[in-house]
Amino acid sequence: MLQILVLGLGLFSAVQQKAPIQHVRSSEPWILALINAGLARSATFRQLVDTLNASDVIVYIESQVMRESRQIHRESLDAYLIHHVVDQGGYRYLRIGLGARGSDRRLISVLAHELQHAVEIARAPEVRDDEKLENFFSRSSLPFDCAGSCYETQEAKDIQRTVNEELAARAARPAN
Repeated sequence: MLQILVLGLGLFSAVQQKAPIQHVRSSEPWILALINAGLARSATFRQLVDTLNASDVIVYIESQVMRESRQIHRESLDAYLIHHVVDQGGYRYLRIGLGARGSDRRLISVLAHELQHAVEIARAPEVRDDEKLENFFSRSSLPFDCAGSCYETQEAKDIQRTVNEELAARAARPAN
């Protein structure tokens, strides 16, 4: 019996080692369901995740909490990349806060927008601490009406629109 258990643990360990490291993560089932739906229904969303999986950036997505005592002038942010990067063990760790308002299509599109920001950081290997992250986005962002350090990029806006269009087109197709 002990031998079977040891062999089983060895097999489990071998299977675990062969599984690729997933760089887009969440511990929340509703967010995991959105990620899976995005992967299944949008080629652009899949490309974002594939790019992150091939990078040194690991992104944790969690339910949105209010940004630390910062008031947003235009509209509340339904998702945001938290401006904090941890550089450890050869990986850079980021967090995305995601709100739960709206349809799956809208939430997947918004999540794609934030994943694009993570891809932008993945493409900038020098961004390894909070100061470099702030400097990077302050140089590459569009004007954005927000109190505090909020940044926006055209690439992220374009990705959100593209993913939304892909999801709409897929929903409009007749079922087989």
